[in-house]
Amino acid sequence: MHPISSTSIECLPNELLLPILEACVVPSLFSVCKRWHHLLASEVMPPLYKQIGNVHVPQGNVKEQALIIDRIYKLEEKLSETAKVNAIFRQIFILAKPFSPLEFKWKTEEKAGLTLANYFSYLVNINRLLLWKKLPGGGEYLSREEIKHLPLEKKGELLRDWIEENCKDLTLLNLSGAGLIYLPPEICQLSQLQWLDLSQNQLTSLPAEIGQLSQLQWLDLNQNQLTSLPAEIGQLSQLQYISLNQNQLTSLPAELGQLSQLEVLGLNENQITALPIEIGQLSKLQWLYLNQNQLTALPIEIGRLSQLQTLDLRENQLTALPAEIGQLSQLQTLELNQNQLTSLPAEIGQLSQLQTLYLNQNQLASLPAEIGQLSQMQTLYLNQNQLTALPKGVGHLSQLRVLDLSQNQLISLPASIGWLSRLLWLYLNQNQLTRLPTEIRRLSQLIKLELAENPLKKIVKK
Repeated sequence: MHPISSTSIECLPNELLLPILEACVVPSLFSVCKRWHHLLASEVMPPLYKQIGNVHVPQGNVKEQALIIDRIYKLEEKLSETAKVNAIFRQIFILAKPFSPLEFKWKTEEKAGLTLANYFSYLVNINRLLLWKKLPGGGEYLSREEIKHLPLEKKGELLRDWIEENCKDLTLLNLSGAGLIYLPPEICQLSQLQWLDLSQNQLTSLPAEIGQLSQLQWLDLNQNQLTSLPAEIGQLSQLQYISLNQNQLTSLPAELGQLSQLEVLGLNENQITALPIEIGQLSKLQWLYLNQNQLTALPIEIGRLSQLQTLDLRENQLTALPAEIGQLSQLQTLELNQNQLTSLPAEIGQLSQLQTLYLNQNQLASLPAEIGQLSQMQTLYLNQNQLTALPKGVGHLSQLRVLDLSQNQLISLPASIGWLSRLLWLYLNQNQLTRLPTEIRRLSQLIKLELAENPLKKIVKK
């Protein structure tokens, strides 16, 4: 197949352009090509670098697209767009050469092949073969004499039939660190997959066909460049575990709420600004990780997660919690440190199973009296807030082992602190305490007491 140059594409009439694009790429990418039809047929065609960016981040602005492409191909920001395109194709050719050495022997010096249509073709077929090598027996098949010298595109076309004949019963597939930039739609043929690891790749999206993996129970997508999830993710009706940590997600599809068997949802280190209300439909969810995102509020539907045991919301931008947080009757660990909370709802006292609560590095000036109802609490971090006093109810935390109140504005402590008979560590450094209540001597289990940087006038001795 002769490469189609960008010049020749620009000269084609509209009625011929779409059929040619359709022939250049697999059907799953044809919808992307249609978007390009409007751009290619316009008076000024966007530079190839921007076109490549739109392939991977179709909903993003130019800056977002550039950031993702530069991450994928490890490009220096200061390079010109022309230099970046050359670097991208150079990497593509290097990836392609082991799969089709004769075809790509000359490509690194060939400028006529630097077109959008060719980029699509290389992208799809290289990733088909990267997947193929990881399938049982795939590497050996691709090494056969009659196969290894076939053109890249021809090899890629063979994948579907080969999977049908050799991998129909595959239940586990590890593609971690496989170098994938694009997940071939042929993944849907592995219909018996229960465990799929796609972590540590450079995927910016998932094909709609992912929804056809109806037996999938475990899906790891950590450390990719995903900017969105397809609605079809909701079709994974058997999914129990999905981890999407360290991606570029800004939102979640409503269809996520259809994952009725989901127990673990990992979304750490993304750019999510809000949760869909449908998250409340995840009735079996036990662990929800959302630290290092950009959440400013939680939907009231969060209270419907009746089986939730761990909720990690560290390093967000939360200014308040909904009262419905108190409905999480099974919650044992709640991490809210490094937010912008100024108060807590009284309903927090309803978390009867809560054992660990992180509230450090917020802007709390007071605590609700109801915090004393947390009868199972063992660890409570309140350091680096603006507390000037503690409610008397804190003395009712009879299971408390660790209490960190350092770096606040405490002037005094309630006498009830002496009721914490199981307390082992008490941190009070960097406050405004001038004295300690005599009842503190009742803390018979205490092994560490930090009092540095307080204007204490008298230390109570045991």
